[in-house]
Amino acid sequence: MKLSRKFIIILGIVLLLIYPLIETKDFRIFLTNRALLHAILVSGLVFLTGFAGQISLGQAGFYAIGAYGTALLTTRLGLPIPVGIIGGTLLSLVAGLILSVPSFTLKAFFLSLVTISFGQVVWIIIINAIPLTGGPGGLFGIPQFHIGDYFFGNKAYYYVFLAILCISILLMYRIKHSYIGRSMFAINDDEIAAESCGISSKKAKVFAFGFSSSLAGLAGALYAHFAGFLSPEPFAFGESANFVAMAVIGGLKHMSGGIIGGVTLTFLPELLKFKGWETYYLLVTSLIAILFVVLLPEGLGPNLSKLLDKIFGSRKDMTQTLHHIRKGSNR
Repeated sequence: MKLSRKFIIILGIVLLLIYPLIETKDFRIFLTNRALLHAILVSGLVFLTGFAGQISLGQAGFYAIGAYGTALLTTRLGLPIPVGIIGGTLLSLVAGLILSVPSFTLKAFFLSLVTISFGQVVWIIIINAIPLTGGPGGLFGIPQFHIGDYFFGNKAYYYVFLAILCISILLMYRIKHSYIGRSMFAINDDEIAAESCGISSKKAKVFAFGFSSSLAGLAGALYAHFAGFLSPEPFAFGESANFVAMAVIGGLKHMSGGIIGGVTLTFLPELLKFKGWETYYLLVTSLIAILFVVLLPEGLGPNLSKLLDKIFGSRKDMTQTLHHIRKGSNR
């Protein structure tokens, strides 16, 4: 093999770090920032649905709570931006913990109806609580990130969002390979059998909903300060469905599912905006998403991993090869 998996990883990291420096169009960096925010949120949905087996079609509600929470804390109360972001994330966490209670008794279809209702309730509050949220007219004057007199632009936001996404994925990885992660997978496979082995399904579900809602709230809080303005449209039910599509296309049971799905469905509509296709690009995007689900039901993440294993060899094969080499050298 001329190229190794390690070399590809290092090359990918370098490209991620220098991307804003070599990109000539500011809009593309802006779009990448939106993709990173989506990746943070969808990674939480992968954690909830793919790992713990809990369905949520109301992620836009947590997204909205985080966004409007930090917006109100910073604009109405004048709190610092970091405090506002923490506050918005905590509000989403509390909402997630409350929403986890119905999951103790409800399954699949019935639980999805509860999460849809939750998202709709949040959206209706945003529309009608005009003195608080600005309603359809929107909420203005949300402060942007700044250090002293330097206000962040798209390039600076890119590095902030990328760092937060990496931390989120690292946390997911650690949890997945811990007792909590193994408990969630056991409950996902067979809840009754897991309970008989002493695993508390209630604690696992509460943790999964709390972690997922926190990431959604964090993404919403970051989006509020990134955009500087909030309106109800990004938090409608259609966005929740879009987030689920991102998770499914990326791979619900794969660590990179949220990243791949979030980036793919953020960029795909923009790539299809050909001249004369302005009316049809969303239709084509939906058709492509359906094809992904039908032809690659496991998602892009697992299939990309299999492709890399074919090109560079699986990690298990590489470990066995190194073992044989060391064994031969000892002789």
